[in-house]
Amino acid sequence: MKNVGTDFIQGTRYPDYSTFDSILGIPEPSSELPVPEGATVIRLPSPGRIKVPDVPIRKAIENWEPVTYFSRSSITLKDLSFLLWCMQGVRKTGPEQPQIRNTPSSGLRYPLEIYFVAGEVDTLETGLYRYLPRSHSIVIERLGSDLPFAMGDASMNFKIVTRAAVTFLLVGVPYRSVWTLGNRGYRSVLIEAGHTCQALIMASACIGYQVQPSDLFNDERILQVANLDPETQWPVYIAAVGRVERNL
Repeated sequence: MKNVGTDFIQGTRYPDYSTFDSILGIPEPSSELPVPEGATVIRLPSPGRIKVPDVPIRKAIENWEPVTYFSRSSITLKDLSFLLWCMQGVRKTGPEQPQIRNTPSSGLRYPLEIYFVAGEVDTLETGLYRYLPRSHSIVIERLGSDLPFAMGDASMNFKIVTRAAVTFLLVGVPYRSVWTLGNRGYRSVLIEAGHTCQALIMASACIGYQVQPSDLFNDERILQVANLDPETQWPVYIAAVGRVERNL
């Protein structure tokens, strides 16, 4: 029987310079997917102006527990802005300085895109959105009251996702990492999804929300819901955010 795990580890050993496109003069891929022509872009509240309670790190860590049920609740645009910034927000950038975001990335390649379904987000219509870290904005991918249900069905966690205020979908764009790290970059996509989701868990604890992450979902259905290219855009992780009947 073929061992997929062993093949993956062996095929992504470092370094394998024959798989490094960066040393072959191939142009560097963008750190963000392009905004579709005519799409609506919404600027998010500045994270520096958002007041967040001081929560001890131990309490934030101990806040997480498996969620089986969310209370009906909404999330403000300011809180959503804070969560997105903690997950992949750009802290430093410039022509002479590499981009630095709030979560680690091997080679500073940042191979993740953050999509989210807004179920109950104040001032946002129900729909699918994507985060644009460089401008701290979001772009509307498509709107529809059916999207929380479609995501819930595809996630195989219908009860949680359909009651979440917002459900994040972490999508890997592996070539960003593969371009400079070779095949090792495929590992980076998975590892960095973990970094990003943990940042979401900690940030959510600070503002009174709980997170239910899951890597178990129907890949084909998620690809359809988010309209992803299966060759270049890989759904990696889902994280539903909402409130439970308790306080930190």
